[in-house]
Amino acid sequence: MAIKVASAPINWGIMEHVELPAEYPYSRVLNEIKTAGYSGTELGPYGFLPTDSAVLRKELAKRFLTLCSAFVDIELGNKAAQAGLTFVSRSAKLISEAGARLLVLSDKITPVRNATSGRRADANRVSWSEAEWKAAAAAIREVIALCKAVGLRVAFHHHVGSHVETPEEIDHLFSLFSADELGLCLDTGHYVYGGGDTIAFLEKQVSRVWCVHLKDVYDKQSAEARAQQMNFHAAVRHGVFAPLGQGSIDFAQVLSLLKRGEFDGWVVVEADVLPGGVGADAPLANAIAGRDYLHKLGV
Repeated sequence: MAIKVASAPINWGIMEHVELPAEYPYSRVLNEIKTAGYSGTELGPYGFLPTDSAVLRKELAKRFLTLCSAFVDIELGNKAAQAGLTFVSRSAKLISEAGARLLVLSDKITPVRNATSGRRADANRVSWSEAEWKAAAAAIREVIALCKAVGLRVAFHHHVGSHVETPEEIDHLFSLFSADELGLCLDTGHYVYGGGDTIAFLEKQVSRVWCVHLKDVYDKQSAEARAQQMNFHAAVRHGVFAPLGQGSIDFAQVLSLLKRGEFDGWVVVEADVLPGGVGADAPLANAIAGRDYLHKLGV
């Protein structure tokens, strides 16, 4: 059993559904991920890294990097939006051909849910209806089948601003799938900002965790963002997510619980940033500091 450590383009402000910073082409981002000491990367938004799998493999190989996964978000509870499965299929094919064995699936952020980001009680009041949960479960099963056909497993990412954000929603989702069907991509920062206790979750359900996004949070900025009812993107720009080890999450305990649970997979060091927001001006320094921090914790 081994914990492997990756970074991701999101640390350079490369995020789905926002304008990408021109100063960070993929070649620079991959170079800096390698320079910072990581052995893997996520795909980032489709089209950021090369979409020709042979070219992608070559770009990764010359930097001795492994592609660990791809994050894909679609409107799972909306039957009319099931065209999103096409996006899943193209990402699954690409990452499978490039050597990855896991796809990270999330519900897409919607305006109604984004408006309640980080506020657990408010978010739970606008959860999916029973019909929407059924539509989401059906869509997830289709994603699982699509991925299985190309040799991928699926881990679900609970995401702030989406319909699977709070501990209650995560628990409901996992009541619908067996432990070998669907895993969790545990995002430590999103779980805490969504109202949960990461340590308590790992103590009970570490076996459901197939990959981890290691993300820290600042309590002060989080409280301010909630009080001002910021949506997810505003909260990111406000700086609720901290460089690893500088926020409130006990990562020594997180890693201890993962090891005790015989976790065998990738942990991806992340700090959500957006161009112009807090933390966007020093991605390489933050990436290096995050890797050094994990070395000190024995990973």
